[in-house]
Parts: sequence; structure tokens; C-alpha cells
Amino acid sequence: MTVPSTAVGDNRIPGHLQHFWGLWVVAVVTTVVCALQPYENGPPIRSDGFGYHAWTYAILRGDLNFIGQANETYAFHETRPGYWANVYPPGVALVRFPVMAFCVDRGPAPRRPSPGEHVACVVLSALALGGTACLVYYSCRAAGASFCAANVTVLGVVFGTGLFHYATYDASYSHVWSALGIAALVALGARSRLPDARFTAIALGVVGCWLLLVRNTNLFAIAILGTAYFALEPKYLGLSRQTAFRNTLGLTVGTVFGIAIQIALNTYAHSRLTLSSYQGTHFVWDRPMQWSVLTSLPEHGLFIYYPVAVFVLFVPFVDRRLWVPALIFAAIVGVYTTLYGYWNMWNLGASFGHRGFVEILLIGAPLVAAALTRLPPWPRRAVIIATLLCVYLTVSLMAGYWRRTLPYHEITPQMYRDHVIGREQLGAVVWRNAVGGTQRDADP
Repeated sequence: MTVPSTAVGDNRIPGHLQHFWGLWVVAVVTTVVCALQPYENGPPIRSDGFGYHAWTYAILRGDLNFIGQANETYAFHETRPGYWANVYPPGVALVRFPVMAFCVDRGPAPRRPSPGEHVACVVLSALALGGTACLVYYSCRAAGASFCAANVTVLGVVFGTGLFHYATYDASYSHVWSALGIAALVALGARSRLPDARFTAIALGVVGCWLLLVRNTNLFAIAILGTAYFALEPKYLGLSRQTAFRNTLGLTVGTVFGIAIQIALNTYAHSRLTLSSYQGTHFVWDRPMQWSVLTSLPEHGLFIYYPVAVFVLFVPFVDRRLWVPALIFAAIVGVYTTLYGYWNMWNLGASFGHRGFVEILLIGAPLVAAALTRLPPWPRRAVIIATLLCVYLTVSLMAGYWRRTLPYHEITPQMYRDHVIGREQLGAVVWRNAVGGTQRDADP
């Protein structure tokens, strides 16, 4: 179907610009940032990212012993004499393997990422971000959102939830790939009502298996979404109970297969049945930190660094027809808040914002886009303006993180104010650099 252009005098706005401008913004900004890499921290594959990437070498040599990489990151632990296991799952390495296999330096162990691997990491993560944005847009439109609401929502979840940061600055981490899988899961659920959606059950199974192997914590989102899909989709999407059961069964089988692979890897590493790849104390049950997970200023609480999350959570409740899915999404956020609040490192270490919610917030994107579409004009404009202001706040904090004027931990109220409304905010820094450059150019 041809999309008509909008005429203004003799000028015509092409349909791909009029309807997909949010996706074009993501594509252009991502391309520029990946090309220039305006930050000093490097190389791209580092820290936790090396733990995910190290599976590439294990697959190539057919040896799951990571003893030669023990000093690269705390991802590796000696589980038995002479054997070092990787606490991170292999999903990221598996999806990048068709490219990375041709980029590796095949020199002697221990392995170190080659320049080609670093470049591939940046490019592949950028492509994953683009794919995620497209899937989010598709889900928003499938939920009945207008073009404007869908585009604004895409910008909100890409730039307002830390997703852009974890697709560029921390491109080697798992979050952008986890986000791609979650976005695919939601899009497949939305597409399942189409008459030609014959292979949805297989696709859901593949995505469920892979998501589990990207981040094991995705199990909770998969379980809640799968249960909600089976219980509610016959009513909300008009599916037959048989179709809902078939698709849910496909997702369940795939996820269980992913769990079996992870448990097999854990058991092989520890020489005994082991459910978790992590060692030591995982949860501290007598130290609840859920409120800090959401609101801590010194340790990058969710709402403080990603305030757009407030809108994603609560805007859908303005429409009574969205109450049930909005409650399900709120339950997912609540489960992860509870989980991280009892985790021994509740802030998930050095990161920009609370990175445990980067992929989870995408689930609410179609709901907030649909709610925006159904709002009266003036409330809708107010929510859009507030959303864009929240995005600016997050991007300004992110820019400070990239410049290292905002530290990894122990952010003070003054630091936060400076980066939000003070001299370190993004607009002020850009202005100073522009004026300073002009003055230097004018000097004899």
C-alpha cells in the first residue's frame, strides 16, 4: 500500500519521513555516535562485555575452560582445580558468532579481542538497536497508536531508558541484545492475530530460548508475558484458545530448552547439578533495597536516572481499556524491583542508571503509545512535552557519564543538579564548546 505524502504548498514530505521520523532520528544519531565514539572509555569489548564475548573463543576451540582469560573480568571463577567457568551465559556470543568468527585473532591463548572484533561489536550493537527500535515501532502501531505517538514512544524508550547508552558506550554488554529479544517477543505477540502468522509458535520458541541464554533473568519476563498471553489474548486479540495454547506452548518449550542448556553448562562447570552459574551469596534477604533500586540518587535509581519510566508505567492507566495489560506490565516491573532489591549488589555495580530495567521498560511501549493516541489533544501534548524533557534529562546525565564528570558511584545532589539544570547539562556544555570554539577561531 502506498503511503500518501503530505503537501505543504509545493513541498511534499515523503511518507518514510512523515511516518517513521523517530526511527530516522535513532538511525542518524546512532550512526554518528558509533562513528565518532565521543567518549574516552575503551576498547568497546571490556569488563562484563568481555565475559559475554569470551564464549566466542570457547565455541571456536571447542573448550569451555576459560582459564586463560581469568584476569580480564570477574566473570570467571575457578569451580574445580584447573577449570575456570564463565558466569555469563553464551547468548550474546551465539548471535554475534557468524560475524565474530571471521574477526578473531587466531593466535595462541589467552585470547584478546582483535581490532576487527571491537569494530564488529560496535556495528552489531548499533544494528541491534535499530532492529529494536523498528520492532517497538511495529508493536506500537499494532496496538493502535498513531504515527506521532509511535515515534515519540520510540524516542522515549531508546534515549530515555539507558538503551542508547548500552548500545553504544557499553555496546559489549548484553542489554541491547536482550532488548532486541524482548521487543521481538512483544512484536510476535502482536502479530499473532494476523491470518498468516503460522510460524509464530516456532518463532516464539526460538526467541524464548535465546533470551534465556542472553540474560538468565529474562526468565521472569518470559514467564509473566507467556502466562498473560495465554490467559488474555483470546479476549484482547480475538485469537482462538487453540492458537493461544499453541503459541504459548512454543514459547514454553523454547524457554525450557534454554534453561536446560544453561543448567547443563553450570553442571559441567561445577561437576554437580547447579542451577545458578554464580558463586557465593546471591541474595541478602534481611536487607531489602527495593526503594533504593527505584529512587537512589547516589547509586543510579531507576526513576532518578530514567524518569521516562514513570510515564511508561502510569500513562497507560488513563485509558480504562488498557488497565489489565498495564497492571501486568507494572507486575513485571515489580518482580524485577523485588529481585534486584534483594540481590547482593542491588545497584548492579558501575553503570549508567539501573541497567536491570533497560530491556524491561520496552514491554510497556505499546501501552503508552496507545494511551497517548487516545488522550485528548492538550493532555497528549503535555505528556509528550514532559516525556521529551525526561529524555533530555537522561541524555544530559548520560553525556556527563561519557565525559566522566558524572562518576560511576556516589553521585551527590550537587553533581546531579549540575548535569540536569546547571553548567554541566548537555545544552550548556554544547553552548560553551561552540562559543569557545568561535572565540578561538576569532583570535589572531
